[in-house]
Amino acid sequence: MSKRGWSLTSKLPTLRFRAKVMLGFAAVLAISAVSLCIAYFGFEHVSAAVASYRNSVAEADLARNIDRELIAYRAAARYYIVTGKEDDAKTALVAQTSLKEAIDKSLAGTKNPGRLESVKRLGAEFKNFTDTFAEIMKVKQDNEYLTRNAFSRSEMSSDYKLDELASAAAEAGLQDVEFQAKHIASQFQSIKIFSSTFVVSGDQAAATSTLSRLSFLDNQLKGVPSSNEKVAAVLNEVNSLLKGYREAFSKMVENKKTIDDLVTRMGGSAGAIMQGASAMKADLVSA
Repeated sequence: MSKRGWSLTSKLPTLRFRAKVMLGFAAVLAISAVSLCIAYFGFEHVSAAVASYRNSVAEADLARNIDRELIAYRAAARYYIVTGKEDDAKTALVAQTSLKEAIDKSLAGTKNPGRLESVKRLGAEFKNFTDTFAEIMKVKQDNEYLTRNAFSRSEMSSDYKLDELASAAAEAGLQDVEFQAKHIASQFQSIKIFSSTFVVSGDQAAATSTLSRLSFLDNQLKGVPSSNEKVAAVLNEVNSLLKGYREAFSKMVENKKTIDDLVTRMGGSAGAIMQGASAMKADLVSA
């Protein structure tokens, strides 16, 4: 064999060994690359799970805030409805603002489309709630104005004119008319007790009794003789005042019924908001 041929054949085993080393190195690199890919995707999955968990916790906190602010707002609104005081109205409006902020934060912080739609429904119910409360405040304010002005003025003036009617009848020597006037005046005192009970408590039975007694009083006034000019003039004033008194009281009774209906409607909106917030929390817990 020539020297050249021996040199070529002696190199072949060396080349094969190098190829094996390179192949092994390539295999190690491939395995490392696959491992890195698996680790990367695993880390991404864990990161996504952690982010999802954090979002769920944050959204659950937002739902709990809605619950808490709704309870405070509903309590403040109910308290104002009972008292009718301006300070209590301001407290309710502050609580209303806090509830709106809680819903707005939930809208901004909710990522899940389904839950976001639920929060939007809560927002719509919140608007119904606040619109209803605004109506209640208006009717309550109308009632307060009516009580302080038309109703109270008519009541005091009627008292005074009934006494004047009895005095006019006495001056004219009309004893029967004087007796009737005093009897009507005493009946009006009992009517005032029932009307005051309604104004303070809103008792419907007191309202019914007041209106029925006023109708009876009206019939009695029609039976009072009015042949004397002075007595007739005072009697006309009494009739006019009692008519205004009855109209003012009837309007107050109507307003009270309106408020009761609005309170029922507001309770429905509050229940829907609370139910929606509870459903959101339950969904987040089970997620």
